[in-house]
Amino acid sequence: MHQSERVKLSVIVPVYRTERYLEEIVRSLKAQTFTDFEVVLVDDGSPDGSPALCDRIAAEDKRFRVIHKLNEGLGYARNTGLEAARGEYVTFIDSDDTISPDTFADALAILDETGADMVRYTCNRFTDSGQSTPESYDGAPQLFDSEADIRAIALCIFDIPTPAHERYDMGGSSCMAIYRRDIIERHHIRFESERQYMSEDYLFSFDFYMHARRVVWLPRTYYHYRVTPGSLTQRLNLNVMDRVETYSRHVTEVLTEAGMGSEALHYATGFYIRALRANMRHVFMSKTLSMAEKRRWFHERVSDPVFRARCEDYDIDSLPFKQRTLLRAMLAGRFATCYLIITLFSRLRRDKLK
Repeated sequence: MHQSERVKLSVIVPVYRTERYLEEIVRSLKAQTFTDFEVVLVDDGSPDGSPALCDRIAAEDKRFRVIHKLNEGLGYARNTGLEAARGEYVTFIDSDDTISPDTFADALAILDETGADMVRYTCNRFTDSGQSTPESYDGAPQLFDSEADIRAIALCIFDIPTPAHERYDMGGSSCMAIYRRDIIERHHIRFESERQYMSEDYLFSFDFYMHARRVVWLPRTYYHYRVTPGSLTQRLNLNVMDRVETYSRHVTEVLTEAGMGSEALHYATGFYIRALRANMRHVFMSKTLSMAEKRRWFHERVSDPVFRARCEDYDIDSLPFKQRTLLRAMLAGRFATCYLIITLFSRLRRDKLK
């Protein structure tokens, strides 16, 4: 493919320590029923055999290109891919995941039909042992083209303040969407470093929403997310809430600059509380921590002045029953109640992964 040749879609795949899985994602890309795409493999200074494997893949298929760079992390690797992209649209895929064969064909057909700036779809989770969450392929596309709706979708990346907002809950992952690249380039939308801010793709998607005029939600499963024990989202980190608070403050600044006013603090606080629930689930379900260590971690978190201050002005009554009950138990310091709620629903959730 000539350097100046245009394609319909650019697919950016950061590569780091995924030699074991790389050929699997390549097979799923080559299996696409839509073929007018390029793949930019960004070797982020991977110390395994991934760089050589990337070179071999590119030599075998002209749609694949390789960029070798020094290691800077996932966010900056995606930015490197954006600088090299030539497609009318762009998407991102992690190198240990896969996508369904009709992903590009279905998504791009909807983009052409509606003139939308983005289409977003869902994922399921799977493990190397063969477990997987259910997939869905019967959801009807939904077009959002009002400023108020798109604003709500953007804010709901960080929090779902009431059940009425659930219709706007489309997530913020950059891997489960296809974006119009012209908007990204005109407004120089780029990724933060995940080493500085967690959930860096949420910020990317929020920035994109702020410049989009039409968005399509396609509630069907096209992306397949591999759950690996060593992944960033699976590691137990007892101090992760320090990073969450840093991120939450940054989200407040970003939303304020975007003109969200008093809503900024509310949604940033909502993200903080959701992250705390998720971290609590990891801690309580850990097989390496003793009950005494779990209890000590819990009381340190719920007595933290940051947590108390975050909850002070948050509309707890608007939360669904389970979340409302859990948060009130946390504020009251009731370890046993929180432990029962978290472990019960975590086991129910885990049972779905089969």
